[in-house]
Amino acid sequence: NSGSPRGTLQRIVIGMKVRPATAEDRDAILRVHANAIRNGASTHYSPRQIEAWVAFPAPEGHEAELRSGHVFVAEEGGQVVGYGRFDTDTGEVEATYVLPEAQGRGVGKALLAESETRARKAGFDSIHVSASLNALAFYERAGFEPQVQRFYELPGGLHLECMFMLKQLDAPSSGRRAG
Repeated sequence: NSGSPRGTLQRIVIGMKVRPATAEDRDAILRVHANAIRNGASTHYSPRQIEAWVAFPAPEGHEAELRSGHVFVAEEGGQVVGYGRFDTDTGEVEATYVLPEAQGRGVGKALLAESETRARKAGFDSIHVSASLNALAFYERAGFEPQVQRFYELPGGLHLECMFMLKQLDAPSSGRRAG
């Protein structure tokens, strides 16, 4: 007996680690960002919306994010295969992107676990995300509950429909705050 409930498939990614992003990760993060969007969003958004989303934020925006300390990456074999961003001031999961070829191996789950760890350390008892339509199932599987439809504004007057979602973390304790 392996200790796993019968019928449960456990995915183990050998050699994957999540670490804080550095300035040297900028190009890899841009590649993950673009590839994840282009390969995952085409069933929910127009080509024009996708290209505007890929271009936003601009590379200099990613550099500012890297300096913020809110960005972290998932690495396999020394290669960045995903990245996440969590705002410890607001409790928002701002990004969870995984290369298409690395999806389905627990990378996104590991990045989301890092967001949750950061949320708990910051004292949040819940976290939230404005999920793109192509990511709804991922966040629902992770325990997020849809709350209300929103629109994310992109440069050039384009909008992306998304869903504001909420996840309760551990049972509230004194001194914790809502996300």
